Amino acid sequence: MDNKQNEDRIIFSITAEDLQQEAIRCLGRRLTDEELDIATKCIDGGLSTGIDTVFKTAIEEAVLKKSIAYHL
Repeated sequence: MDNKQNEDRIIFSITAEDLQQEAIRCLGRRLTDEELDIATKCIDGGLSTGIDTVFKTAIEEAVLKKSIAYHL
């Protein structure tokens, strides 16, 4: 994969259908449009709050695992 493809690659995504499937699992029903809008805002806020920690941890783990594999 060249650099341009790497830069445009989606790492993680959540679709409205993903959220609806989780609602069915948790509630036994789909969310209404209003509930879906509220839940979407909550997910956006929640993921934004902790994303720095997630990025830092993922990068450190990747570097550590590569370093360990190199020394084996």
